Amino acid sequence: MTLENQKLTQEEMDIIMSEARAGELESLKEIFEEIPKESLLDIKDDMTLATPIHMAAANGYLDTLQYLLSIIPKQDAISLTKAKNETGNTALHWAAYNGHLEVVKFLVEEYEADAFEKNEAGHDSIYEAENNGKVDVENWFLKKYAPEEDFKVEEDGENTKISYQPGKESKLADDNARDAVFAAKVETEQGKKKDSSQSLDDSTAKLSLDS
Repeated sequence: MTLENQKLTQEEMDIIMSEARAGELESLKEIFEEIPKESLLDIKDDMTLATPIHMAAANGYLDTLQYLLSIIPKQDAISLTKAKNETGNTALHWAAYNGHLEVVKFLVEEYEADAFEKNEAGHDSIYEAENNGKVDVENWFLKKYAPEEDFKVEEDGENTKISYQPGKESKLADDNARDAVFAAKVETEQGKKKDSSQSLDDSTAKLSLDS
């Protein structure tokens, strides 16, 4: 591994990316004992622009994510959490898409990850969770962001019912507004539903299959 006063090569960055992708926490700790911890801010895939944070989040390695974000100043960690890859996806997009609830909670609650940030397809993290059938993640988002004065969230076994409070008719939230996160659960007056979104890029979808 590169000495402390030298810049990491792309090959060395790729090793760190691979370790983050596989959740190799102990190996990462050893690496960052040898190199400046702030070098994490510059590590990314030269093709996809994904970071080690994307990789750990995509595959649900919470302990790896916690470690990586803890070794740099908090504000830098917040900025890194919000970094986008070449298709506009953040680490939160990938974690939500793959259904990693604890990672989603961690990114949102500890590092200010924005659930409403849109990728290049115009989809936010909440929509990706809903569209990919990640019910636990979707329900957590719904409860966290439901405007109390407008929406009522009720659970019935495995089902979650979302409706407007008494006196307000149910309707489908506009796709360009924040209420779009409820699109799959709120019936419209005409009984229509939003079209399904495109899947995340193929390389993202494959991440959860690798270990």
